[in-house]
Amino acid sequence: MSYVAERGWEIEAKRRREMYLERIRNVTAAYAARNRERLVALSAQGLDIFILEEYRSCLSLLERVERALSRDPEQARDENIRLSALMRSLGTRARENRRATQAAEKEAAEAAMEAERDAARERLAADRDALADRIAQEQAARDGLLDMIRKANQSLPRPIARDLCQLDLKALRHEIELHPVKLEDIQQIQIDLKSRLESVTERARIKAETLQFAEQREDARREMSAVLEDALALYTQLSDDLAQAAIRNLQSSLVDERVTIQTLDESLASIREAADDRALQEGARRHVVSGLLRELRNAGFIVSEPKLESGEAAAVVIKAQRPSGAQAAFRVNLDGMTYKFDHYQGQACLDEANTIMPRLQDIYGIELEEERISWRNPDMIGKSEKRLPESMGERRK
Repeated sequence: MSYVAERGWEIEAKRRREMYLERIRNVTAAYAARNRERLVALSAQGLDIFILEEYRSCLSLLERVERALSRDPEQARDENIRLSALMRSLGTRARENRRATQAAEKEAAEAAMEAERDAARERLAADRDALADRIAQEQAARDGLLDMIRKANQSLPRPIARDLCQLDLKALRHEIELHPVKLEDIQQIQIDLKSRLESVTERARIKAETLQFAEQREDARREMSAVLEDALALYTQLSDDLAQAAIRNLQSSLVDERVTIQTLDESLASIREAADDRALQEGARRHVVSGLLRELRNAGFIVSEPKLESGEAAAVVIKAQRPSGAQAAFRVNLDGMTYKFDHYQGQACLDEANTIMPRLQDIYGIELEEERISWRNPDMIGKSEKRLPESMGERRK
């Protein structure tokens, strides 16, 4: 005779909570390690000195994350999310600050050279006669023109725009320095120079805005790509194929300018939530399988190696047999199980099920809910009765 049944199961809240916290701890630890690698890389490149306060804040927040991992994984996760948001544009700001510092130093050196040249011109003008006085006036006019160039350069707020117009401004300076300046023509020269300077600075401003936009987009794309690479490496390490596939889809979408850090974060949050749910379900199922294997062996069964069926919703199949020929088979899904006790005499199969199944709840905290029997034949009524070898009993949540 045989007894076949299926029962749902559920891990106790306390144990499920422990498994949930351990999952958060492992994922957050991996992210924290990658954030530390980024901070170390910034320091190795010498960029930390250009964002010293933000760098120290990120380092302090990272240390709080690492301290919180063991005592409060949820707090560590929340702190690490804040840290990751702070660090996204840290490298970009550091490079921008370094470029601004270098540009300021360059401008200071040029201003010092201009000042030295002006002083030399003034010393020469003081020693000249009336002709020298005219030359001095012409030189003053030339200096005024050069000052117009200098002010036009300084009027550009961004260092990149100043860099872009340096060749044109240098050509204008050489033109003014090499050609004589006639005082009677100075007003028209100033008008012409002003028009040319406006044209040069406007072109530089437009080109700088275009380059900055492209650079910002590329920086954002690199940042998003780095975030996805980190996430892909993490879920590769965790062997989560579904999460990896979803992240690769996100990587292919980075060419779309509508994709932003915010939309990427939202997508990654959904992927992370789904991965955590799958990991919790699979961890709970492993707990059930482990309990079943132990109880079947304790009951004297010879248990075959569990097998995982193929497919996204695959079940773990466990087969066991007593030396007497009695058999037990289990299919453990993510939210329930089907089991079958076969080749017993009389009520023995029912007694076996009533011995093994309650122990899963008593010892392992596996809650077995409503049982649905699809076939039983404990008394072997009618030996000629036609059997249904694939019939199953179910007990669901």
